[in-house]
Amino acid sequence: MIYVIGTGPGTPEWVPPAIRETVLLCDALVGSERLQELFPEFSKERHILSANLRQTYKIISTLLEQSLTIGVLVSGDPGFYSILPGLRREFPQAQISVLPGISSLQLAFAKAGLPWQEASFCSVHGRDLNTLPWVISSPLAVLTGGENTPQKVAQLLLARGQEPEIAVGNALSYADEVWELTRASALAVSEQALDNAILIIVPTGDLKRNQRARASRQYFMGISDDEFTRGHVPMTKAEVRVQVLAKARISLADRVVDVGAGTGSISIEAALLAQHGMVYAVENNPMAQELIQRNRDHFQTSNLVLVPESAPEAFAQIPAVNVCIIGGSKGHLREIITQVPLTAGGRLVMTAVTLENAAQGLALLQEHNYCEIEAISLQVVRWQEAGNLHMANSLNQVFIISATKGGKA
Repeated sequence: MIYVIGTGPGTPEWVPPAIRETVLLCDALVGSERLQELFPEFSKERHILSANLRQTYKIISTLLEQSLTIGVLVSGDPGFYSILPGLRREFPQAQISVLPGISSLQLAFAKAGLPWQEASFCSVHGRDLNTLPWVISSPLAVLTGGENTPQKVAQLLLARGQEPEIAVGNALSYADEVWELTRASALAVSEQALDNAILIIVPTGDLKRNQRARASRQYFMGISDDEFTRGHVPMTKAEVRVQVLAKARISLADRVVDVGAGTGSISIEAALLAQHGMVYAVENNPMAQELIQRNRDHFQTSNLVLVPESAPEAFAQIPAVNVCIIGGSKGHLREIITQVPLTAGGRLVMTAVTLENAAQGLALLQEHNYCEIEAISLQVVRWQEAGNLHMANSLNQVFIISATKGGKA
């Protein structure tokens, strides 16, 4: 039995009686020295949680083999960026019970006097700063840490042309607590040491107006091909593009990677669908890269990032994504499918114009435990005017294969 125990902000007055009672039921405690000090009354076996997760999992495994009841102490709430997902992954057969704590998120919003049911959240601790959403239309809570300090977050916002209000909470509930309301420009040049901070980024009036204007702009899937700057780079035609996007099921806050983006037509439409998320257009052709940038500027999709490399090497620059669209693989389809940073439950959609590539894609998805695998083929015929008549202009037949990551083990 494993209890994953939230200890709240980390000071004794924020530890409720129910948590102390559960701790005393345990045969062994695993946690940092700071968190273990919250329970001086515990007299049984103690193990200091190591920064090396492998070592921590090994300790827990040994304790489980002894049929001991284990309490794993985590700061804040176990459901908010803690070891909980790792424990569920490492010990799928173990009985795991979670006890909530007051998270830094809750404490910060309470101090700011703001509701948080409509807020969004992200962590840049150990992650690329670009995981920070481009569009901030409601309060955004950001966990910082390591090299990604609050100052660097503020600098990134300024580089994007944004100047929001920011509430900064550092070491909340401790004697050296920092709590201040500031703006990105002031925080960016602050020399204050903020090593354990949570930020609440509040959009300014200008940002809210911009977001309303953007939301009010009508958008329908299937932008006319003529609206894109095309050059001599192949482009996914509107009729096929609509089907690809429908199979991708892109939500408002999704992160999307478009592999082999070409002119960027799919990336552009994905960015318009995921207005609160991010789209990463992977393309190694310099001519296509220029077209992607020109189309991004034309459609004002600032949440579209060009990654000028080939896949799968480009994935090293991309955070976890919810949707992967593969338009071109240059012979590396197996590596792309096995290495793409697609979250469990994420959608993968690929196109192919040859029977062999379609068959390879189907086989790889089955091999790598995808589910809800579907394959369709489209033969689009455009009827174009020829004097008083209409003549058929047939486009290449296209296979569209879609699937969801994660199936039966």
